[in-house]
Amino acid sequence: MAVSTVQDLSSLEDAFHQKMSALQIMSDIRGHWGGDTVDEFEALKKELQFMQQEVSLQKKVIAQGRSDIKAAFSLLEQIQQLSSIVSHMQENLPEHLPQAGKNQSGVSGNNKSDKEKDTCAGKSNSQEKAPMKGNSGKSKHIPSIQYITVEEFDGVSKYIKGRLLYEQINNAVDEVNKAIETKYSLMTRPRAKLSEFDMKIVTACKLQENKETKGFYFVVDNDIKRWSNMKLDPAGRSMLTVLRTLKRLREIRGPGSLIRYAVS
Repeated sequence: MAVSTVQDLSSLEDAFHQKMSALQIMSDIRGHWGGDTVDEFEALKKELQFMQQEVSLQKKVIAQGRSDIKAAFSLLEQIQQLSSIVSHMQENLPEHLPQAGKNQSGVSGNNKSDKEKDTCAGKSNSQEKAPMKGNSGKSKHIPSIQYITVEEFDGVSKYIKGRLLYEQINNAVDEVNKAIETKYSLMTRPRAKLSEFDMKIVTACKLQENKETKGFYFVVDNDIKRWSNMKLDPAGRSMLTVLRTLKRLREIRGPGSLIRYAVS
C-alpha cells in the first residue's frame, strides 16, 4: 500500500507497518544490507516525512474544527438568550405603544404663530379620531396626546413622578384624550341637536376660551371629572404634572384659579 493513497491515520499506520515488515523480510533473506536496501530506506524516509506533513495538517484541521465548534456553541448561547429576551418582550408588551416617527411633544411652543397652531390643530395622527364637522360645515380634527415612552418616563425626576408607574401615565393619556374628544364633539354639534342641559355645558365651555387659548384644544377639571374616569386626587394631579413636564400638555391659567390643560 502506497502511503500517498491512504485515507486516514489508521491506514497510514497499517501502511507503515507493512513497509517495515517487508524490509525486515528482505533483510532476513539477503543476510546483509545492500544498495537496494538503502534505496528502500530512502523511499521509506520520504514516505515518513510525507506522513509527518499529513499528520501536522490533520492536527491543524482538528484544531480549527474545535475552534469552530466553540464559536458555534457561543453563537448558539447568544441566540438562545436573544430568543428568551424576544419571548419575554412578546409576553410583556405594554398596553400603550407610542407611535414611531411621530412628534412626541403633543403641544406647540409659545413662539408658534396662530397659523402654525391652526395647522397643528388640524393634523391627524394615529390617536386622532375621524374629522368632526363644526357649525361652519368645515371638517376639524380633534388632536390627542401621544403616549409617552419608557425612556421619557425614566427621565422624569423622582420628586415629580413619585411612585407613579409607566402604565398609569399612559392610562391618564387615554382619559384626558377621552375628555377632549367628548368635549369638542359636543361643541361641534349643531345647536338644533343640543338639549338644554348640553347647551348650558357648551356655553360654559366657550366662556373659558380667550385669546390665549386660540389654536388650542383644552379641558379643565370639570371636563375631566364629567367625561373621563380619571380621579383628580393627588395621584391624578401628579399624572397631569408628568404630562406637562413631558410637554404633552401645557397649562393656560386664569382668570382666577381656572387652569386649562391644553393640547394643540
